[in-house]
Amino acid sequence: MKLNWNNYLIAGIMFAMTVETAKASIVDECSTIDNLNEEKLLNLGKLIIPELEGKSKGEAGKICVVGGSTEYTGAPYFAALSSLKIGADLVYVFTTENAAPIIKSYSPDLIVYPYLNSKNLPKMSSLLHKMDIIIIGPGLGREDDTIKITYEIIEACKLLKKPLIIDADGLYAVSKNLTIIKNYPLPGAILTPNNQEAKRFITAISSNSTWYTFWGDHVSVLHKGGEDHYYSSIASFDWTLSKGGSGRRAGGQGDILSGSLGTFYTWALKYDLCDNEKSVQLAQSVAVYAAARFTRMCNQKAFAIYGRSMTASDMLNQIHSSFDDVFV
Repeated sequence: MKLNWNNYLIAGIMFAMTVETAKASIVDECSTIDNLNEEKLLNLGKLIIPELEGKSKGEAGKICVVGGSTEYTGAPYFAALSSLKIGADLVYVFTTENAAPIIKSYSPDLIVYPYLNSKNLPKMSSLLHKMDIIIIGPGLGREDDTIKITYEIIEACKLLKKPLIIDADGLYAVSKNLTIIKNYPLPGAILTPNNQEAKRFITAISSNSTWYTFWGDHVSVLHKGGEDHYYSSIASFDWTLSKGGSGRRAGGQGDILSGSLGTFYTWALKYDLCDNEKSVQLAQSVAVYAAARFTRMCNQKAFAIYGRSMTASDMLNQIHSSFDDVFV
């Protein structure tokens, strides 16, 4: 049967026009958005997901996870694999020499570098420039040497103006040096504290009401809990989410969220939703909502099968169906 290439060409043109029309509509709305309800957030979350056709390896995201230690090898694995399974093309893990072979044994799909020490900072810096997003914290540990190298990596990311996601022990490091990310440059940083980690910040900042504004316009916060609260420098982009999830709080769930956020944040920045000064703030809000909603769906579906015995590994097995349920 002879293929009619004109039909394929017309279909491609029509799709491109549809995408451009949708983007133009969003750009027009950016200056007038007075609040982002769940319907708008979900629609925007669907909009930023890249098409699979016509792409080269790397275009859908190159994500770097900085974490892992002797005690914690599962956390960087959960973050990295969830980022990859959501749709990032390449995921790298910077970890310690003793954790690297263990993480490698978990999955051949991850690119693992045993560089997480000060002597290898030049090697890490040379690799960071090609990454789209850097996630700092999963399984990092709290040793003095680890905190020191964490600060050095954050400073390197500042110079490179790389978007950051900081979670888990990365948040502990920030709580000990609050100004390390103050006035972080565009395209900004996202913090993902749970209730305990948020309390640590509130105590350190000595503020209970607006502690999340301490770091400036380009740093946003997802305060995780039974109800998730998102805070940013633009109040109309803030939101609360309670849909989905379960009462089961399995270790590793936060790592799945930070990893998936890495991919969604990459997509949102590449899409350039607003095409103006609000684009980064909107990208952060939409990406965080997509990741939180998705992670809650993974939890809900895994809990429906396994109940109290549910683990983070069970949630990983629900990534495909959860993604389809939320975004397709």
